[in-house]
Amino acid sequence: MGAKILNKDFPLFWHKAKVKKHPETIVLVHHMWGSHKTTRLHYFFLNELGYDCVSFDLILGSSLDSQATHPYVRYVVNGVFAVWTKQIHQALDQIEGKKIIFAFSGPSLSALSTAAKRSDVEKVICDGGPFEDIYSNTINFFKIVVGLPGNTLPKIASFFGTSVWGLAPLAKLHRKLDHWNPEIPILSIRGREDDIVALSSIESLFNKHPHLPLDTLVIDHGKHLDGLKNYPQIYKAKVSQFLSGDV
Repeated sequence: MGAKILNKDFPLFWHKAKVKKHPETIVLVHHMWGSHKTTRLHYFFLNELGYDCVSFDLILGSSLDSQATHPYVRYVVNGVFAVWTKQIHQALDQIEGKKIIFAFSGPSLSALSTAAKRSDVEKVICDGGPFEDIYSNTINFFKIVVGLPGNTLPKIASFFGTSVWGLAPLAKLHRKLDHWNPEIPILSIRGREDDIVALSSIESLFNKHPHLPLDTLVIDHGKHLDGLKNYPQIYKAKVSQFLSGDV
């Protein structure tokens, strides 16, 4: 269990390497309806590589019970894309030195948007995102993750779920990617058999920006965010290679 570091708005959880080998801190941004604990396998692995890691709970992306009165909730009128972007910025501000962002699924849209405006982020890893076709992928989320029955209920839920993202989050991200710093490499990890986020929706987003310093890992039988758990050898090898700069 990492040490809990409190600030005035939300806690950061530090996960220290037994033997620190790298000056950068890896900041983990969990998937929707996850928590700082859902990145456990990843920070164990990254600690083994000698990186200190930080995780935290996304506002409106984790348990709503403990965050209903969080001061950033007022920004929900601008959408969760804006809320998460603001929160990731604040998390990075609390950490000294250079950082590497490791983000998962939908919140990786906000993570990339945040990184585009920072001078202290050296690399970004995105697993299972970011993606276009937010509405279609959100239908899959409500069917598979939430377990809504039939076709109508997931579509209705996705309509409202997509609107919660805010006004034109993809357009905002694309503008950031148009002017991406070529010194910040990106690793995009994708599952070819992802049943929640269609592989084509991730490909489509990145294909609009051929200038990006982009590296990819496509796991042939991978589903959504199961790479480290089910294909650890492939996953660890690629992430280690990317972090070392040996690409």
